[in-house]
Amino acid sequence: MSPEQPPPVRALLRRSVLATSVLDDLDVDLDDDGVRLPGCSPLEWSDLARTAAGADEDVARLRVGELLHAHRELHRDGARTVPLAIPVGADRHPAYGWPHVPQLGGALDLGLGVVVRTGTGDRARERTVPVPVGSARATGRSPRLGEVDLARLEDIGALVARRLVRDAGSRGLGAGDGVLRPVAGCDVPTLLASATLREHLVAGPDRTVGNVLRAIAVPDRTRGWFDLTRIDPAYVGAAWMATDAADRGFRRPVLVTRSEVALAPTSPRLVEDVLAD
Repeated sequence: MSPEQPPPVRALLRRSVLATSVLDDLDVDLDDDGVRLPGCSPLEWSDLARTAAGADEDVARLRVGELLHAHRELHRDGARTVPLAIPVGADRHPAYGWPHVPQLGGALDLGLGVVVRTGTGDRARERTVPVPVGSARATGRSPRLGEVDLARLEDIGALVARRLVRDAGSRGLGAGDGVLRPVAGCDVPTLLASATLREHLVAGPDRTVGNVLRAIAVPDRTRGWFDLTRIDPAYVGAAWMATDAADRGFRRPVLVTRSEVALAPTSPRLVEDVLAD
C-alpha cells in the first residue's frame, strides 16, 4: 500500500474493503498496490482514501463500499448512469472524487450516479451511487453530468408532477397532500433538483403565482412527504435517525422554492419565519 496513507488509514481502508466483500458478496483481491475486482481495472488505495478522507469507520465503510460497487458496475456493458443529488454533509457524500454542482439553497449537490445492485438474498436491492471520477475515466466515460442528463432529470420531474396530479384526483387529495417516491433510478433528493418538479410542488397544477415555497419532509431518500401533518421537525429528525445511513435524506425539513432547495431553520415556526423574511 502506498506510504501516503498512515498505518491507521491503511488498516481502515482494508477493513472497509473486506467488510463490503463479506456483506455484499463482492469478489475482491487486495495487495499493497490497491484493490482488484474481476474484469475491472485496478483501484489504487489512494482512490479509496480520497472517497473516505477523514471519515470515521462506519462512514468510511459506506463510502468505500459504494465506490467498489460503482467501479464494478461501470465496467459492465449496459451500465445505467442517472443524475444523482446528495444532501450536503451526508455520510454517503464522497469527500473527493465525485464531480458535482452545488444547487441553489445549499442543501444539495448534483452529479452523476450509476444504478447498482447491492446485497444478496432478501437484502438485495437496486440503488444509485456516485460515479467515481477515476472509475469513469478508466471505462472511457464522462464523470460529469451532461446536457442530456439534465434534460432527462427535467423529463423525470415532469413525469412525477403528472403522477402527483393523477394520484390527487383519484384519491380526492388536496394540492397540499402527497408522497414523492423514486422514479427511474432517481431518489427523492434527486427529484428535488428538477426545476420542473419544484415548480409543480410550489405552484401546484394551476400554476398559482402567489405561492412561493413548500415545506417537504425527506428523512429517507425513498420517501418525501408534503402532507403538512408530516412536516414536524421532531418527526423528521426521529425518522432520519431511524434510517440506515446509506438511505438517509435530510435531517430537517427542506424549504423548496422554484429555484432553491434549502434546509429549514431550526425554529418550530419555520415556515412563518421564512415567509416573514
